[in-house]
Amino acid sequence: MNGQGEILPTPYAGIEEEIGVSLPLAKRIAARDASRRFWTRISTIKPSQSIRFWFAVAAPSSAGVILTDWEYSSVEVAIGLFSILTLLLIPTNLAAVFAKMSAKDRLQLRAQGLKSKASYPGVERIINTLNERILRERIRILTSLMATISLLAIINIETGQIVKTILVSLAIIFGAVSWMNTFQLEGSIPMRSKTFPLLSLHAPTLHDSILSNVLSEVLLVHLDPETASDWEEWVNSLSLGVRDGLTSESAVEEMLVSLHLNYRGRIDDDEMMSQIKRVFKVSTIDRLVDTNSKFNIDSIQRLLAHTRAWQPGLFRLTDRLQDSMINGKINFDDISWRMDVDLQPRCSDGQGALFVMLHNGGEADETVEVEIVTAEGEPEFQNFRLSAPRLQGDENQTLANLLNTSLVLWIGLAWPNSESGSHPVQVMLKGEDGVALTSMVVHTTLTSRLHPESVGMKMTDAAEEVRKLALSVQD
Repeated sequence: MNGQGEILPTPYAGIEEEIGVSLPLAKRIAARDASRRFWTRISTIKPSQSIRFWFAVAAPSSAGVILTDWEYSSVEVAIGLFSILTLLLIPTNLAAVFAKMSAKDRLQLRAQGLKSKASYPGVERIINTLNERILRERIRILTSLMATISLLAIINIETGQIVKTILVSLAIIFGAVSWMNTFQLEGSIPMRSKTFPLLSLHAPTLHDSILSNVLSEVLLVHLDPETASDWEEWVNSLSLGVRDGLTSESAVEEMLVSLHLNYRGRIDDDEMMSQIKRVFKVSTIDRLVDTNSKFNIDSIQRLLAHTRAWQPGLFRLTDRLQDSMINGKINFDDISWRMDVDLQPRCSDGQGALFVMLHNGGEADETVEVEIVTAEGEPEFQNFRLSAPRLQGDENQTLANLLNTSLVLWIGLAWPNSESGSHPVQVMLKGEDGVALTSMVVHTTLTSRLHPESVGMKMTDAAEEVRKLALSVQD
């Protein structure tokens, strides 16, 4: 011991050694995160969410019955329901407060000596979302408390019928406000994941239009700032753990392809591991199967499921490419150009994501132009001049190699808010001489309503996919 006290590990172990943060500060950070986990766990106990919802309905309803002068109506019962509701909302308020504190710590925005991630896309949105949640939590507990006080005044103060009616009406209004916020909040309690607590709060914003390591780059865009930073460090740490002739980026890309094929049921677990072992050395495989590692096969599969829920269009392209390869529709002797396009069937709020996948089956690399015409869009015409690598195929071609030699575009589309209904989008491939090589037209329906590929539903589905895979791993 050498006269020094034993230092127990914390969730932020290593901070002091790496960047010189004091031990007391590290302990405060760990304590805040522990409080966040505790109150979030209390708030998400299965019966508690339903109990809070039904008390939020029953409390104002019991106050409304008082105005009907029904013989079984009771001010005392209404007071009891509102009082219980107020107590039930204390854990959710504390969970929201500690969630914001923990998020700031994780994004390293408040602790001195820590490198801030404020420059990462999505930080502001995460903090604003948590601020809004704290505000809504405070509104619903305060309105529940004010409703209780209004009803208590009826008992403790001699009031006439008019004053009583006003106080009961106030209780009903306060109760209705509390219920509306409860309806908004209960289905989306944030930071419930132990491994990736900020992931469900993140929505992708900026991204490159041209993708190289397709799955890796799309996955990275959909990671929250904390996880994205850790992911980049983790990928860089694999440089000595990959097979000869590979980089850590290309090895991770091949692993993601194997994980996706395993998820789709195209290969079993043994074949998946066999493919992963072909690109990683034994030391890296040990890390990938270590359940204590933040990035292991199970957790990466969850991140991939999260990405798949956000951008199903890209994975539809990938699956169609796999099917074409299996069914022999990609003839490496005869093929000149292969182009596949995917646009979500419905686009909400005038925004959509277009994916274009190109394969050059010619004898040499070529420079091509991709023209995108979006009917009544903003802009209506887009042009990309690109260098398309030659497809180097053989009879033993794999999906990972096909993706590696593909040219993939991820284009954001937009329409004015006044537009609705079905709209066509044309994608035309032209050679270096300007001659059209191939063209495709896809359609999407513009709508303001929620649908399976709207942003709100994607965030919900992405969080649910991560949660389901996490539960299946625990089982």
